[in-house]
Amino acid sequence: MALFNCIKICDAVVLLMDPLVEIVIHNIQSDTIVYINGLLSKRKVNDPSLLDKEGLNDVDKIVYPKINFDGRLVKSVSIILEEKWLLCINCDISIFSKMQDLSRILLQSNGGQPKSLFINDWQEKLHVTIHNYVQSHKLEYDHLSNTDKKAIAKHLFDSGAFKERNAADYIAKILKLGRATVFKYLKEWRAR
Repeated sequence: MALFNCIKICDAVVLLMDPLVEIVIHNIQSDTIVYINGLLSKRKVNDPSLLDKEGLNDVDKIVYPKINFDGRLVKSVSIILEEKWLLCINCDISIFSKMQDLSRILLQSNGGQPKSLFINDWQEKLHVTIHNYVQSHKLEYDHLSNTDKKAIAKHLFDSGAFKERNAADYIAKILKLGRATVFKYLKEWRAR
């Protein structure tokens, strides 16, 4: 592949991932930067590459972490092209690290629910029962088939969930089943 075609691809990747990506192409022989796009490192064309030419054999296609001059965490991959060029793709992942920390904070639990608030909440108990069923059967709630929904409804029937007033209507609604379908199931199961 000609270097010109590679540069067009690099420009497209940087455009797509801006401002998170910087791509640098080094001339291995002259040990200089011949192309750079992106704003992570503040380097420019003709800056020295500072490459260890002896260590280039180990570099190809290995993803590695780096720390940027401003302390941001960067994930990089380097690829040798035609034994003349070293293409380096650098991606700022510091924002993802912050998102991971924020997720950890938001997802931590400081304890269980206050029992006094939920002791009579049959809908909450229903939600927990459905969640546990979906998890234990390795299903995805948003992708339940009609067979899965019927099996969940049967599980709820067996656990006594339909004894609550208006439970059939509520279960039909949250399982996205027709009300008539749920009553047909109930008639079938009660006949046994």
